[in-house]
Amino acid sequence: MGILSRAFRLRLLSLSLRRKLLLFSALIAALPLLFAGQSLIRIARDEMKSVANERLVTTVREVTGQIDDIYERAWLAPLMLIRSAIDSDKISVGEKVAILTHGIARLPDIVALQITLDGGRLPLVISQNRFSTRLTEAGVDPLNVLRAPPEVMLAAADSDEEADVRVTAVVYEPKTETWLATVALPLESRFSGARAVLSAKIDLGRIRGFIMSQPFRQVGMITTVDAEGRKLFDTELNEFGQVKQLGRRDIVGEALAARTGNRARAISVDTFLRPDGTAMLGAFAFTRSFDWAVIVEQREADAYYAVDVMIGSLVFWVVGGLAVAVLGAAVFAHRISRPILAIGEAAGEVAKGNYQVRVKNIRSRDEIGHLAKRINHMIVQINERFELAKFVSHGTMDAIQHSDETGVHLGGSRCEVAILFADIRGYTAFAERRDPETVIETLNFYLAVQADLVAAHHGDIDKFVGDQVMAVFQGPAMAADALRCAVAMQESMARLAAANPDGDLSIGIGIDMGEVVKGAIGARDRMDFTVLGDHVNVAARLCAAAKPRQTLAAAAVVEAAAHLGLPIATLALEPIVLKGKSVPLRIYDIQPMTQAAA
Repeated sequence: MGILSRAFRLRLLSLSLRRKLLLFSALIAALPLLFAGQSLIRIARDEMKSVANERLVTTVREVTGQIDDIYERAWLAPLMLIRSAIDSDKISVGEKVAILTHGIARLPDIVALQITLDGGRLPLVISQNRFSTRLTEAGVDPLNVLRAPPEVMLAAADSDEEADVRVTAVVYEPKTETWLATVALPLESRFSGARAVLSAKIDLGRIRGFIMSQPFRQVGMITTVDAEGRKLFDTELNEFGQVKQLGRRDIVGEALAARTGNRARAISVDTFLRPDGTAMLGAFAFTRSFDWAVIVEQREADAYYAVDVMIGSLVFWVVGGLAVAVLGAAVFAHRISRPILAIGEAAGEVAKGNYQVRVKNIRSRDEIGHLAKRINHMIVQINERFELAKFVSHGTMDAIQHSDETGVHLGGSRCEVAILFADIRGYTAFAERRDPETVIETLNFYLAVQADLVAAHHGDIDKFVGDQVMAVFQGPAMAADALRCAVAMQESMARLAAANPDGDLSIGIGIDMGEVVKGAIGARDRMDFTVLGDHVNVAARLCAAAKPRQTLAAAAVVEAAAHLGLPIATLALEPIVLKGKSVPLRIYDIQPMTQAAA
């Protein structure tokens, strides 16, 4: 996590200012909406869940209550009256049969009444003609459907259960699409000395019609399952022609488990997953009349539809807010970042050496506008200093860069250097015959060539004195560098003279090396950083003594270069006495590279 957070911070810091402004503006716009929307959605979801829970519980109680009411009022009460009449000893057998016949005629949902006697005798079955005809037309033997198995009826009479009315079976007749329930009512009186059971076949169409007409079915599902987990009132059978088993569904399994324990009227609403993964809000309750569980379900997505609408509205406003925020941030970021980018581009151009660039089109009067003006002023000052730097040597720049906070001080230090003086011969005559502009242009051209050669051989131009160049070389190879530079200067001047014979210009070079004083001389407010000493004077006088196209070097220079294996031809000359010197100086004439190669 630490590495990830650090990487995220580094990535965030590396973003451009414009993107940071856009991100910041988007967060300002989105976060309040998201927090407020999240709170509203949570409140709405809780409210929707409460409403959905209440609706589910109300519906399941209404369905189970109506089933019990139909069973107890419409079916059980008349059957109890019929049983009481048949149980009376004061009524003859013929009268009892008449009661059964007239009773079934007045009860449209009871399609058959049956009296089962113990002892193997065939049961007495009285059916409604209307329903029997319907079965016959469907190709079904009415007795096979309407007659209850005697052994089942007698077993119900022998049951130890306290209830004196028992629902023994609920079956489906597919050809007439009829659900039938069998109710057993044991009789206390005996028929011809044998035990007797009154049973009734009840058409459950009224219950099925009530369930199918429930308004809740428009938004959810109502499912009735029996104790075995079979789905009742479903006309779609499985591949074996049997009623579908729903025991694998979570809510059905929980209902079957609750049936064996606490038969609560209603269970609190919970979320269940269907086998296909659909999330459902469901509740279940049990009927008193039948061993059934009524399950009421609604898709969680439908129950929270209002929340989804709210989320959609929130997304719309968040996106709209973000769009407005991003647009505003883009305009704001452009107005802020454009001058900053312009300042950055100007700084980049300055870094490349372009001191003519300026920060333009900054019209704001805020801090950024003031910064742009200061940047422009700074560029002007840098340009001035850069131009001034062209008039001083690299040694002067190095001294300035390594000075302390108080600046460069007067004074110097001893060091070993090689000094080269190069003077243009024939320049005075050349200048007399030409206009000043041509003279300056030609002089600058020759001096530029010499300056480039000095730099190429690790030297530093100390100063230009008219048509003369003074160069300083330092380091272990300073003697060799100075000699190679001198040879290169002579060869270059020879090529230039050949290309411009009218000029008739050449150079004389003098070189010496030794200990000098290097430092700042002059006044406190006007200094010159140079090298001073006897060896500087010697190099200057050797230059003055050199003929056109000749390079004179002190013996110390040649001997130092020889130790480095420098392949330069030299010619020893007679020692000369220089001005101000009492001892003759051994000197050498440095020959061109072509002679050295020979």
